[in-house]
Amino acid sequence: MKGFLCSVLAMVVFLFADMNAVSLQAAPLQLKINTISATDSPWHKAMLKFSEIVKTKSKGGIEVLVYADGQLGDISQTLTAMQMGTVDMGYFGLGSAIYLKPYSAISIIYVPYLFKDKVQATRILNSPVFNEIYDKAAKESGVRIFSAYGARSPRAIQTTKGPINKPEDLKGMKLRIPGMEIFLATFRALDVKPMSLPMTEIYMALQQGVVEGQDNGFDLAIPLKFHEVAKFWCATDHVYEVTGWFISEKLWNKLSSDEKMILMEAARESGQLATDLVEKLDQDAIEILKRSGCTYTVPDKEAFKKVWADVYKQFEGKTWPEGMVEKIQAMQK
Repeated sequence: MKGFLCSVLAMVVFLFADMNAVSLQAAPLQLKINTISATDSPWHKAMLKFSEIVKTKSKGGIEVLVYADGQLGDISQTLTAMQMGTVDMGYFGLGSAIYLKPYSAISIIYVPYLFKDKVQATRILNSPVFNEIYDKAAKESGVRIFSAYGARSPRAIQTTKGPINKPEDLKGMKLRIPGMEIFLATFRALDVKPMSLPMTEIYMALQQGVVEGQDNGFDLAIPLKFHEVAKFWCATDHVYEVTGWFISEKLWNKLSSDEKMILMEAARESGQLATDLVEKLDQDAIEILKRSGCTYTVPDKEAFKKVWADVYKQFEGKTWPEGMVEKIQAMQK
């Protein structure tokens, strides 16, 4: 009898242990990632790929829930939510980090014509020069850039009035630009009236004449269909950038080395998908614009370079270290 009871007890213990193990396996780590881009954009497709890769590499241990169209807030709100721990991750243009003061030096990437092309931008923004900035700012801000892969379309100027062939053609126009000091300085040099609006409000603002133009690349402008309401595209190509993969620093510090590696590998692979999709979009976009009745022009870029040549100097030694622009330029020779 005693032996029988011991056997029953052992079986009960085994069953509870087995049920507990199953319960643990059935509860993956869930991470929420947010972006401002549309659901049919290269960004969103890259995020879905990221989620898929993470799930596979973690053998179901990590589940990434993807949110697009700013469902969890705009860029600034998402970064704040990551600091608070209510949103785990974000996927935006790398320069979005400068909404957090410790990342202010990253605004250097928006110096007009700093990078020669997408390849140079990707290489330099993943170099020790910038990795040191990411690491230091993560500890101070509570938000980490753990990867900087995914080339973006070059920035251009899209307007409801035009065509735009030279800087003077923009004089007095109301342009929506990101609310960052480097952008304000850049566009004030063109004698325009800069206005800051969330991405989700640009279409309506263009349609209603609240603004007469905006500054973005094909990767955001085409999926959001700005060409339906702004018919003039001026290919200034003044900024080359990459997308940044952002994560809460508190969460990052809780992850194991293997989990961190899974996220970094997935970001790099997904970033390559974004790069490929953006490359195709850039090739198709001109035809998309033409079919929509838009005018596409390649302006006198040398004239724009001349107007913008000294914009960066007011930020030297204040926003980023003295001589950093020259250092980046030298890395491309």
